[in-house]
Amino acid sequence: MKPEQQIQTWVETRLQEPEWQSYFLLDIQVSGGKKVEVYLDGDEGITLAACRDISRYLEGLLDEGGLLGEDYTLEVSSPGATRPLRLLRQYNKHVGRTLEITLMNGDKVSGELLKILEHDIVITETVKVKGKKKEFVERIIPFTEIQESNVKLSFK
Repeated sequence: MKPEQQIQTWVETRLQEPEWQSYFLLDIQVSGGKKVEVYLDGDEGITLAACRDISRYLEGLLDEGGLLGEDYTLEVSSPGATRPLRLLRQYNKHVGRTLEITLMNGDKVSGELLKILEHDIVITETVKVKGKKKEFVERIIPFTEIQESNVKLSFK
């Protein structure tokens, strides 16, 4: 089993425990066989304390099993504000924010996230109508049609 798969199994097992069910795994990256990056998120975000606890949990398992040897680097963190949204579950905490979305067909759309449906997101998109006039249009985008989605940071 590849290190990524074993680490994923360990993390997902931990996240099934009642006190961890509001958190979810986004990504695991192992580079050079010695650097492990684990990205977690939560329905209400993720705390530094939760990242620390998962890190300690994984360190214990990695040390015990010798999966990466004795010399490795482990980083457990949130994805950060600039990383794309990967799971539909991530969108809930971004309702009311502006998203910049690249669709599978290459089109780019931008709009305020209004709500999340079972398999879709709903945004309000601004479209130009006759010259300078703008109109707000509600658009339903199936999650399967989203190639990449980023939260547009605003410092207003």
